[in-house]
Amino acid sequence: MKNKYLTRAYDENQAGYVYGEGKQNRYRKRGMTMTELLAALAVSTMVLVTVTIIASLSLKSSGQVNASMALDEEITKLHTSMRSLVSRQWTLLSGVTGLEDGVEGESDTIELMHSIPEESVLEWVTTTSTITYIPLEKRIVHVFQTSTDGAVTSNTISNHVDDFEVISTVDFLTYQATFTYYDNSGNAITSRKAEGAVRFY
Repeated sequence: MKNKYLTRAYDENQAGYVYGEGKQNRYRKRGMTMTELLAALAVSTMVLVTVTIIASLSLKSSGQVNASMALDEEITKLHTSMRSLVSRQWTLLSGVTGLEDGVEGESDTIELMHSIPEESVLEWVTTTSTITYIPLEKRIVHVFQTSTDGAVTSNTISNHVDDFEVISTVDFLTYQATFTYYDNSGNAITSRKAEGAVRFY
């Protein structure tokens, strides 16, 4: 039995055990040909490319959704702040001015006067504030006087603002703004325009 092994052979008529040598190659599993390897490589490449494209589109879509939500929040803050600051009691509209750099045809600053009662109900203190657009910082801020000695502080109303314009009519102050969300590379992801009107006294 040395150098021999037991193999099972099947023919068309019967099945039996056969002793033999050198029959191992007959039953050895054949490897893949070059054509099969290339076909498998091509299929794998197509699957990887498809997965990459789908992942890229998914990330891009997710970024656009986040950008839209961020702009919606900033637009809501603008409308809420304008109603609160301009139409509230004891606030008067002093005027609407243009850009500080002298650009004509645009007005981006709202000047307000506030009457605040002191401890004595018979006396009032008048303070001023402005709602102004800062182009370099792409934001709208409310700058207000905090004390009678001239100290001021500022509060950001909205961010991601590319443009802001105010038009004063008889009883209403209309405004329009363009909001744009940029990625870290400075590419615009999405843009939105907002318009509104608020009554002043």
